[in-house]
Formats: sequence, structure tokens, C-alpha cells
Amino acid sequence: MDMERGAPGTGRTRTRRLPETRPGRRLPGTAGRDAVVAVLVAGDQALQDEVARAAAAAGVEIPVAPDIPEAMALVPDVLLLGTGHLRFLAEQGGPGRALAAAGAGSAGTGKPEVIVVSLAEDSSVWDAAAGSSAGRVAVLPAAAGWLAGFLGRRRSLAGGTVLGVLGGGGTGASTVACWLSANAAEIGHSVLLLEGDPWGAGLEWALGAADLEGIRWPDLEGLSGSLNPVQLAAGLPALAGFSLLGRGTGFPPADEAVAAAVMDAARSGYQLTIVDLGRTVGAASLLRFCDQVLLAVPGRTGGVLGAQALLPYLREVPAHVVVRGPLGNGLDEVLVAEALGLPLSGYLPFQRGTGGEYGQALAGAGRRRIKRVSQRILATVLSGPVGAAP
Repeated sequence: MDMERGAPGTGRTRTRRLPETRPGRRLPGTAGRDAVVAVLVAGDQALQDEVARAAAAAGVEIPVAPDIPEAMALVPDVLLLGTGHLRFLAEQGGPGRALAAAGAGSAGTGKPEVIVVSLAEDSSVWDAAAGSSAGRVAVLPAAAGWLAGFLGRRRSLAGGTVLGVLGGGGTGASTVACWLSANAAEIGHSVLLLEGDPWGAGLEWALGAADLEGIRWPDLEGLSGSLNPVQLAAGLPALAGFSLLGRGTGFPPADEAVAAAVMDAARSGYQLTIVDLGRTVGAASLLRFCDQVLLAVPGRTGGVLGAQALLPYLREVPAHVVVRGPLGNGLDEVLVAEALGLPLSGYLPFQRGTGGEYGQALAGAGRRRIKRVSQRILATVLSGPVGAAP
């Protein structure tokens, strides 16, 4: 996909292209081991190419493993097998025992669905599939459409968590979103920090990332259909261990379909997507794509009143609150949370030099108190029913 974007401060445009994908290649920043939808075991290059085309249409990455034990070690949801590898599966007594033989689990646990893939249909393919406990046979390229649809559905079931950070009663949502992103990346999660505030200074300004190469929201305008999450991850700028989708010069996306495609790719490509919502609610907000919301509230009376005005928009989304210092007279973090009727995730004391200037948003992310509260919030978010992390 070619995309044009105005270069900041110039009258020129520059072309952005989402990177091409290659079978068997895992790009940094994608969802990681837990998000392996399928693994292919096949030595035939022509068969690998046909599977790669179906995978690209589904928006998933299919690693190629040299044998079944290495494939099972990745704990895939789906095991795609060329016919030359079916004998091993049959000898092991099915995929559950093959998993145990690979040292990646015990018999009967973590059993993937097995699909035999082939370039030629004959009776021996079906006989071999039946003898190996395979559930389906896909003869390519005729079955490419079915395989792409199947993999796409499995991808959506294995998606990550989308957390919105909403500013209640004042500023600070962007800083909290940046802190959470850096600390989530530090403990090993694949993280995308995504601009969702059309009225703020912008995440690129807060992080000092305006000059980083990579795609921004305007580069995705005009997108039709689905967006390959591997290509998205490969094209985004990265810093502090996480990927960033910033506003560029044209946020928010005018096309609802573009926003939906980007959010779907983000959920599929990352264990955790953090959306900086600012104070944006209503029809234009990306809040509707979030699984959970963290309401960042100043610990003062005005902050509580401002946050209360946002509560009607949170009825359909599980929400919790983090209170930011300094605290007003007679208030503490527990009272603030009780006034809002939301569970308390933590209290962040006032920290000098952690925001308000270009590139300072991560200045406090490594401080002990901020790390401790960030990790508590992440434990709550990532242990929920959606997109649980290891």
C-alpha cells in the first residue's frame, strides 16, 4: 500500500509503504508467542508460498517450522501439515501426544487443530489425514479462500487487550498512557501506544518522537478492507520497547472503516494496545473499541466533578480509576474512587519534571512508585477475561 503524508514543516509529501511480509518471518512488536495462530510444517516451497498467500489474506503470520516438535513448541492454535509429515503425527498418537513428545506440554493439553495442506488432491491425502487424527484437509489453491477465512476467525479469537486511558477532570491521560506502555514493554508484553485524542498536543510531542520514521494515522486514510497486523507492526515507529501510532497531521480518521480496520489489526498484532483518549468521548471517540478503560483523575474536587461528567459514557465498558496527586484538602484516593463508584487501581503522587514539555512524558516511567502502580494496573488489565497475558 502506498500512502502520501505531508512532511511536517515542509510543503512536500513523502510516500509511506506498509512493509511486505514473508512466510516464516516474525517481526518485532507483533503479538508474540501466545498469539501464534498457526504454524506450517512443510518442506515444499510451492506449498509454503500458497499457504503464505492465504495467511496474508487473513492478516496473520504463519511461521514455517522444520518439523512437528519445533512447531508444537510454539504452542499454535492450528497446525498446518504437509503430507510428508503426517507419519510422525500418527506414530505419536495424535497432536496431544506430539506436544508432550516435544516437551511443550502433556498429552491431552494444549492440543491444536490439525489441517493437512496439499497441492494435489488424491485418495492418499485423505487416507493419510484420517490416520493422523487431522481434522481437515485443504487442497490449495482451490481451498485458499476457505483457509484464509478460517485463519482470520482464529486470529480474532486470539486477539489482545485494548485499554483506553481517559482523562477525568483535567490533563494527564497521555502521561499515564506513556508510563503504562513503557512498563508493559519492560515486563515483556508486545505493546502499541495509539493516539486517540484529537484535541491534545499529541503523543509524538509528549514523547519527543516527531522525527521518528514510520507510519502515522494519515498514512492509513483510504484503507479499504482489512489491515495486515504484521505489516502494521513493521511500519510503525518504536521507542522504549513499544510501537507508536501517532496523529501526524490528520487525526482523527474521517472514515469509520479505517478506524475499525486499524483497531482490529492492533488487537490482532499486539498483546496490549493502549489508546490515549484524552477527554474525548462520544461518536468521534475510539472508546467504542476499548475492552477496558482507565480513568485518570486528579485528586481534587474539580477533578472528581469533571470525571463524574464522563461516567454516562462508560456504562458499556468496564472502568477503573487511577488517582493523580497532589490531593486536595480532605481527599484521598479511596474517597475519590468511592465518589465515582469505580474500583481503584492505584494512586500516582505528583512528580516534578514528568510532563508539560517536549519529550518529557517518559521521564518518570522508571521511578519506583510509578513502576509499582503501573504494574498493579497492568496485572489487573491483563488478567481480565480478554487477551490474558502469560
